[in-house]
Amino acid sequence: MDAEKKSKNPDIEETIPKNPFGYGEIRTDYRTGCSSIFALSRKDRPIDYITKESVEDKGREYCPFEPEKYELNKTFFEIGNPWRVRVIYNKYPILEHRAANIHDADGIFERSSNFGYSFVIIDTREHAKRFEQFSKGEIEDLASAMAETERRILLDKDITFVYLNKNFGRKSSGTLSHSHWQTIGFARIKGIMEMRLERVKEFKSKKRSCLLEHAIEKEKERMIFEDEDVAAFAPFAQLYTGETVVMPKRHVSALSELSDQELAHILSVCNKIVVANNAYFGTHPYNILGYSLKYEKDFHFHIEVTPRISDIGPMQMLGYYGSNIMPEDYAIEIRKIINDQKL
Repeated sequence: MDAEKKSKNPDIEETIPKNPFGYGEIRTDYRTGCSSIFALSRKDRPIDYITKESVEDKGREYCPFEPEKYELNKTFFEIGNPWRVRVIYNKYPILEHRAANIHDADGIFERSSNFGYSFVIIDTREHAKRFEQFSKGEIEDLASAMAETERRILLDKDITFVYLNKNFGRKSSGTLSHSHWQTIGFARIKGIMEMRLERVKEFKSKKRSCLLEHAIEKEKERMIFEDEDVAAFAPFAQLYTGETVVMPKRHVSALSELSDQELAHILSVCNKIVVANNAYFGTHPYNILGYSLKYEKDFHFHIEVTPRISDIGPMQMLGYYGSNIMPEDYAIEIRKIINDQKL
């Protein structure tokens, strides 16, 4: 690339490429308003990406989710007899449904009780089986369990936000290797989720349409999978390397508004994305995150499949996210894997 010398600081020699985006870009994520830095000069750093995840598994004898250790956990409900999917009360809950729902503020000090719901979905009896290895029937069972869990949580009028999350591997904050998901019900929308909702409302106010439905039309270059019912794309400003949005085209604000069949279809697309990511990055840690709002009907339910290739570092703690792979390049490679492997 041709470059010319230019000195804005006499103590530093600078070379400015004719292409101002030659070294990378800083993009704004339309979902959150956060900034994503795509620093292409860092892509060849050793152990920056293309990792091999080593899952330290002490074995079934130490796993509390094994069928023979049934009494260790309190059942919320089950699918199948004997169970194929088991939903349990989280033994170590982040939020506690037995707490009173209290919020108060005194000047700069604001606090709430940790009222809410914390359930764990054990999606297989098999200790070593991973989500990306699930059959069509296993995904259908999982979809039924997810939807029923959320429906029961949302019977509580104080719950406004339900967060679905799956952890695999240590970088994902996963602590147990036996496949499972968490469903967490919040009384209040705060933090990044509040930012997401503000972006949705702002777009609806200006454009009179849904932000994510609009995104489907604008993200064609980064589209990974699309049919009549589901779209999956690498967003313009990926917050993490390989992050993919998977969403129903039908507008619903919560997962539980979908039929079990619709949700199973969405999960099957998530499954394809994880399989393709494994082929691209190697076996790696990942999170799968779902966002449901009860009262905010302008919000569009969606899931994010998020590889955890790099550690959370000081730039993320400052509020800058991003990747060393451009989302356009990532989308090309993942589409190719899906097509070549007929996923």
